[in-house]
Amino acid sequence: MLTLPRPLDVPFTDTSAEALRLSLDHDRIAPLAARRIDVPTVAAPTDTESTLAEAAPALALTLTVIGSSHQAILSAGPTDAFIETFACLGEGGDDSSPKRPRWDREHIRHGRWAGFTEHRFTATRNHVSGDFPTAAAEVLAAGADRALTADDHLSVAFPGEPGALTALSLTCAETERIAWQSWHCYPQHGEIVHSSSELRRST
Repeated sequence: MLTLPRPLDVPFTDTSAEALRLSLDHDRIAPLAARRIDVPTVAAPTDTESTLAEAAPALALTLTVIGSSHQAILSAGPTDAFIETFACLGEGGDDSSPKRPRWDREHIRHGRWAGFTEHRFTATRNHVSGDFPTAAAEVLAAGADRALTADDHLSVAFPGEPGALTALSLTCAETERIAWQSWHCYPQHGEIVHSSSELRRST
């Protein structure tokens, strides 16, 4: 179901798609808007000396808007197990520094995040030659269409720039795989960035 973006009374300050960086090491950033979604949990194995299994920590994915940027935060109970940051962060020289996205190429990283062991990320950068507000409206429709439910979609609009918006959608929530997508619209440059992310468990 298509819903109108939430209007925000804050200036549109992000620069351009060229300034976007990807990080899995950044701390939480105070969000302008957020949507928390419970996701399935793998049951803990039953102890051989007990008929009761210990309850696995509840998992939740929080999609947050931080300007024309986002964070996706996987929490296990009260603990943040994973944070994907796709934002204008600058860049440094070591391996933990935010990275420029490799446009149209999949970035894969392995680790341990609440039982998930693989993170996949792809971003595309598109130039809009026609009417930008129309292209942004198509972004909203795509985000709503790909979300699992209406409650799994978050979109916000910024004042002053027609078509300045950010949208996020949860597209898969299974015990072995969680996936989400984002759309970042830069009307001042006629650019729309679309990202696809997922966490997978080892098979």
